[in-house]
Amino acid sequence: MAQPLMASLLDSLTSWHSDWSGVRVVVVGLDATGFAVVDTLVELGAEVLAVAPDAKSDVVRICEVIGAGVHVSGDVLSRVQAALGHTADLAIVSPDVSSDDPVAGALLGGGVPVWSDVDFAWRVRDKNDVVAQWILVVGETDGPRIADLAARILVADGRSARHVGLESAPLLDALRDPEPYTTLIIVAGSTGVGWWQRYPEALRRPALTVSLGDAGVTPSGARFDATTTACVYRRSVGPTEEMVKDADVLEGARAIGIGLDSPGMSDLGLVEGILCDRAFLEDRAHQALEISTTEELEEAGWVIPDDLPTILAAVAIARSYDVSPALIAGVVTLP
Repeated sequence: MAQPLMASLLDSLTSWHSDWSGVRVVVVGLDATGFAVVDTLVELGAEVLAVAPDAKSDVVRICEVIGAGVHVSGDVLSRVQAALGHTADLAIVSPDVSSDDPVAGALLGGGVPVWSDVDFAWRVRDKNDVVAQWILVVGETDGPRIADLAARILVADGRSARHVGLESAPLLDALRDPEPYTTLIIVAGSTGVGWWQRYPEALRRPALTVSLGDAGVTPSGARFDATTTACVYRRSVGPTEEMVKDADVLEGARAIGIGLDSPGMSDLGLVEGILCDRAFLEDRAHQALEISTTEELEEAGWVIPDDLPTILAAVAIARSYDVSPALIAGVVTLP
């Protein structure tokens, strides 16, 4: 294997406008996100090899047309040899690649830095003049629904917001859109989060991170690391409250709990069938803001109480952007 790039040079790759030309990269996995990584790297001038156990024939063909190498094989040894033979300076993994993937493991064992697609995307987020704020939502089941509802509320408030990631378009596609967004709500599953760099190595700085679900394969606290404004977690249910305590966040970031009981200060919750916000107002000690009622939500087609955590998480995102309770209620109660 050729000598990897000096760490200082890799550390300089912090922008779309950095010099990526000639950087040798192995992309592990060739799903929609993997292809977006390949396409982005080729656009940046890197020398790319995609390695995967399987891939759609049209994706393979397009990769070859744009100038990327592709090695698709069900044989593990073949994939490992191809990856090591690329003499890579860097590897980037697709979010569905497991933590025990033999190709990624072989590259790590050979001293090749391995980044997640999210950590790579953060470095190249500034292609356009408008650089979007990031909201990270972790969860295979509830994550896409939280992101979709939050995006609809923000758009209704006149903001340029988009839900990307799991069950939606790849994050890198949105970052390269000629019509840039001001807010991206990025959904990730636990497997993908397992590859995220931890603070302080991580460069990403999401404004909010939301996670209500189980621990999955993610190291405790990693999903909330480096958050700048607020960590939204499920209060007293599951492991996310402990994850927030373990996370390394930036000074000033708040912990916002959601639950189906009466909310404490800095929480959102439920009081006698009324969804209440005690997190995003000045007099949190003595007041709460009414968002909607369970009766109104049921009339709109929501399943109560099952859907309440999803709704409350989306409300927390919207309220962090100072969206009015009346506008939020108007969106969440649409049939």
